[in-house]
Amino acid sequence: MKDPEHWDWSAIRARCNAEALRILRRSHDAEEATQEAVARAWRSRHSCRTPETPLPWCAQIARNEALRLIARRRTQTGHETFDECLELEDFWASEDNTKTDTRIDVHRVLKTLTPHERVLIALRYGYDWSHAEIAGQLDIPEATARVRLHRVHNRLRGLL
Repeated sequence: MKDPEHWDWSAIRARCNAEALRILRRSHDAEEATQEAVARAWRSRHSCRTPETPLPWCAQIARNEALRLIARRRTQTGHETFDECLELEDFWASEDNTKTDTRIDVHRVLKTLTPHERVLIALRYGYDWSHAEIAGQLDIPEATARVRLHRVHNRLRGLL
């Protein structure tokens, strides 16, 4: 069993940064979330239930910090921070020219959605939020969030 005092903190920091960057998409924001996540992991290291494999635990802390940063910025600015998600596109397809047609199709179809539908899709698939988290963020019942996402998903499937 690995003692928390002997964890590989550089590997933990790298994993936290990768997780924060996956959610926030900006290196500056990811770095901010990473610093807070590593500090929290260090302070709570003795409460880790799996000290022999701390990376998943630390990655969850980084996810939570990234989502906190999004929420904090939203309340500070007083408006939605999902502007980037309203213009969703397949990020990975842009990295690979062989998927350009798919990227164009996805972008075209996403433009047909209403802004509210794009926010739902962004929260569910861009930020990987649960139905309960989406419902809480949008101040709607969880069942409503599920139904709306189901309808949007079916509509997207038909269009693609």
